[in-house]
Amino acid sequence: MNEKKYPSVIISGLGISGLITASLLCKEKIKVECFEPVDISKFHEDQRTTAFLNPAIEVFKEIGVWEQIEPFSQPLKEMEIIDAGSKKKIGPARVIFKPKEVNIDNFGYNVPNNILRLELLGWLKKNQNFVLNIGESIANHYAFDDNILVRTSKGKELNGKLLISCEGKNSAIRKREKINTIKTSYNQLAMVFQVSHSKKHNDRTTEILDVGGPFTIIPLRNSSKQSKSTVVWMDNSDVINEAYNLENAEFNTLLSKKSLGIRGNIKLVGKRQKWWVSSQLSKTLISKRTVLIAESAHVMPPTGAQGLNTSVEDIITLHNICKKALKNNEDIGADRVLKQYNRKRLPLTGSKVFGIHLLNKISMTENSFLKIARENFLMYLNRSPLLRRTLIKAGLGR
Repeated sequence: MNEKKYPSVIISGLGISGLITASLLCKEKIKVECFEPVDISKFHEDQRTTAFLNPAIEVFKEIGVWEQIEPFSQPLKEMEIIDAGSKKKIGPARVIFKPKEVNIDNFGYNVPNNILRLELLGWLKKNQNFVLNIGESIANHYAFDDNILVRTSKGKELNGKLLISCEGKNSAIRKREKINTIKTSYNQLAMVFQVSHSKKHNDRTTEILDVGGPFTIIPLRNSSKQSKSTVVWMDNSDVINEAYNLENAEFNTLLSKKSLGIRGNIKLVGKRQKWWVSSQLSKTLISKRTVLIAESAHVMPPTGAQGLNTSVEDIITLHNICKKALKNNEDIGADRVLKQYNRKRLPLTGSKVFGIHLLNKISMTENSFLKIARENFLMYLNRSPLLRRTLIKAGLGR
């Protein structure tokens, strides 16, 4: 009876998705053992932020860490899209999405990754159902009818009911299971950095569409009078590499041009980070006693705040399925249980990856016809509250 009520779950990877997954499962009194090969002592050095939509915020509240995270998090109260390639005499085409259109106070919060990671990890370390193995990875695994056996890089053997891959897009578990993926590359890099600016952001996120990809300015919460934001700039790899290597003064001049002056005098704060942009979708999200979530299952360009929020949707779905199985005294790693997850998530993640792929293609287009269509669509959005509400709800997963 105890084995069924308190089964062991093994998680590979302790990024943000792994932390959230472990936290929710531990709240159900499920014993969770996590393996992370990378040194996590440098969590505090991650200066990136994540725009979490409201469903994710509700998860943080359920875990019990939101009260500690909220003081550092910036409410996202408006979303503005500007077409920098617009040729209209009255100025570039733009549209503003407001949460009051769907009767909510804000779309979510921009949360510092380092704060979120430290709070979740601190919560887990206090939970008696959690075991953490740092500097150790899962070298192999073998699934059976009643359990799954893993062997680690340090020779440890462990049995569990379910193995969850939170390893990222190059998941070793997925490769061992011979789960194929659909991949798309764009010859595009994303660069992320923080800036200060002379004009207030007024809780507004601004996405500027231009040739090469979007330039997105996401507001930060600040204790000082100086307004700051996170910038995610996607562009052709040659353009990003050239900008990445500029001296700060030249880089700031380029930022003023890219930002269209909407935040006033804008300056780089801190370091620049860059990575390749791609799309990837696993053809199935499960195998015997094994589940893929987050970037082990799907990867998409960093636009529209969909990447990590889609991962949170995976986690919520898996958590609910496991909770229901426990209530019914079922084996949470059984084929019938895992097929529910695949049936619910695969079509949704597939459509999300494809949709973001299309948005990225449209945003980076140099095709004159598509640029005109993009401009006209934004102008139509301005005149159509119904369509704006529909897009807002789709973005929020409602």
